[in-house]
Amino acid sequence: MSAQLTAGRRLVAVGLLSLLLGAGSAGAADAAGIVIEPDHVEPGARDVTLVFRTTDSDPAAPTTGFQLFLPTGRPLVGVTASAPPGWTADLTTTVLPTPAPSTDGPVSEVVSAVSWTATEPRTAAPVDFTLHVDLMPEGAGPVRFRAAGTDAAGNTVEWADSWAEGGPKPAHDALKLPLGAAPRPPEPAGAPSHHHGVSATALPAGAAGPAGIATAAAGLLATAAALTTLVVMLSRRQRRRFEKLGRDG
Repeated sequence: MSAQLTAGRRLVAVGLLSLLLGAGSAGAADAAGIVIEPDHVEPGARDVTLVFRTTDSDPAAPTTGFQLFLPTGRPLVGVTASAPPGWTADLTTTVLPTPAPSTDGPVSEVVSAVSWTATEPRTAAPVDFTLHVDLMPEGAGPVRFRAAGTDAAGNTVEWADSWAEGGPKPAHDALKLPLGAAPRPPEPAGAPSHHHGVSATALPAGAAGPAGIATAAAGLLATAAALTTLVVMLSRRQRRRFEKLGRDG
C-alpha cells in the first residue's frame, strides 16, 4: 500500500509540475507582443484613449519603429497620436468612399495609419504608443488593427490577417480590440491611473493582472485537490483488496 501511495503522490507532483511549466511557457511567449489597454471601449464610445504597449522579445534588438494601420471600413473618428519620449509620431489620412457619421456631422477623411519612430538609442523595455479617439465605431464585433514592428537589427514583425500573394505569412494575427467592455469605475482623487488591458496575442480579456493570476492559482489548487482525492480513493480500494485476500487466505 505504501508503494501505491508513493506512486500516487508522484503522479500528483508530475501533474502539478506539468501545469506550472505550461503556464510559465505561455507567459514567456506572450511577453513578446503587443497589449492594447483602452480606458473604455463600448460601441460608439466617445473620448477614448487606446494604449498599444509593445514588449521586446530580444533585449539586444529593441523596437525602433512601430506602424499601426487603422480600419477604414469601420473607421475611428477624430484620431490623434502621442509620441513617447525619444519618439516621433506621423499620421497618414485617407478619404473615405462614404462619409462616416460623427458628433460634428459627416466625416470624409480619417486617420488610416500612424508611424512611430525612435529618435535616439534605446534599451529593451516596454513602450506605450497612445491614440486618442473622439468616436469609436458602432456595431458588434472587434475592431481589427494591422501592425508592424521594426527592431534595431532591421527585423520586422507583422500582425495581419492578410498578405500579398506569394509573400510571407505574418507572424501574428491582426490585433483585435473587443467592443462592449463596461467603462471603468471612477478612481479616487490622487489614485494612480490604470487601464483595462486586452492582450493582442490571443490572451482573453481579464487573463492578465492579479485577478487572472488568482484565477490560475485557484485552478491549479483545484486540480491538485482532485488528483489527491483520486490517489486516496485508489489507495483505500487497494488496501481493502489486500485485507480481503488476507481473510480469504
